Amino acid sequence: MSFIAAAILGTILLAPPQAADRRAEAERLAQSGSYAQALKEFQTLAAANPDDIPARLWIARLHALMGHPERAAEVFQSITATEPRNVDALIGLGDALTTSGQFDRAGEALKRAEAVAADRPAMLAAQGRLHRLSGHPTLALAYYQRALALDAGNLQARRAFDELTADRAHRLEASYDFEHFNTLDPDTHSGTVSVNLRAGEAVRLFGGGQHLRKFDLDENRGGGGIEWFARRDVHLRAGALFGGDTILPQSDTSVDLDFSRGRLALLGGFRYLHFDTSATWLWTPGVTVTLNDRAAVTVRYYHSNSTFDNLLLDQLNDGYSFGFTGQLGRRAWLDLGFERGFEGLPLITVERLSQLDSNNFSAGVRFEVTPRTSIGGAYGYQRREADTRVSTMAINLVQRF
Repeated sequence: MSFIAAAILGTILLAPPQAADRRAEAERLAQSGSYAQALKEFQTLAAANPDDIPARLWIARLHALMGHPERAAEVFQSITATEPRNVDALIGLGDALTTSGQFDRAGEALKRAEAVAADRPAMLAAQGRLHRLSGHPTLALAYYQRALALDAGNLQARRAFDELTADRAHRLEASYDFEHFNTLDPDTHSGTVSVNLRAGEAVRLFGGGQHLRKFDLDENRGGGGIEWFARRDVHLRAGALFGGDTILPQSDTSVDLDFSRGRLALLGGFRYLHFDTSATWLWTPGVTVTLNDRAAVTVRYYHSNSTFDNLLLDQLNDGYSFGFTGQLGRRAWLDLGFERGFEGLPLITVERLSQLDSNNFSAGVRFEVTPRTSIGGAYGYQRREADTRVSTMAINLVQRF
């Protein structure tokens, strides 16, 4: 028996039973979801023995599970400083750096892990996640496929593979919108059908049509546009709808440019509405903050300028909106929103231009029936001027193919 093996065996045999019991309890707490308690136990073990690599690995994993990727990366990196070929630490470091948006450093760590253990499913799944978030979906799918070929029961890799495949698929979208007024105005019915096609790695094309019945008038419009993922952190969407007459705008043009970095996304939007007797442009900057893997908050400011054929002065309006999206379960999401101003509805019709101080509340739920099929519903309540109240309902279906 070598000297090193004998020393290790002696350490195990002489280890106090209390330490073994404490480690087992810490692992039980971690596996049961009591992350904070487990972290304290493993920190106590590591403080008693700084060379306890398994305890330090658990400390790093728990920091990651508790939503502190920067702390996790620090601990993983401290392990690789003394054990440069520790695959578990390298994989954990790469995953933590990916979560915090440090994709270049994450790639370096995972490349080192791949050089040591090219067929480790956890490493392949971490590579897949890195390339998915850094804007290389084809490479990400290849890594996920390799991970699943080696470990078909890896549910996390399977779920990520299915989600990425669905994200890249073509989409058929259909929606129905309904409005009920507390006045004598007739109810509003609107139906929209559109298709979104992947035209390349970074380009998607979309188009569709809409039918509206409002105030006992029927109108139709249609159009399309383009989405361009210029970089992993830059997304441009531009489109236009044409064909309205009196209620709908005759042309509705929009351009949105989003820039994301880590958990923060800066939003920029411009929209131009041309009606029969008026025209309105809107400038809509905003920001989305991703709180964690399950929740995000969006805040937008709206500024608009409307001109009317029968008025000498332009009509200026400022508004704002707040939105919250949270994941309720693996296949369900909750959407909450509040908007102040006429911009509160995606479907802006002519009478909305005079509703400068309306308040719009909304709540909706989306369900992923399968990785390729999702359905959602939302309820909205609008408080307009002159004691007008409007209840809205929307149903939408997305089918990927």
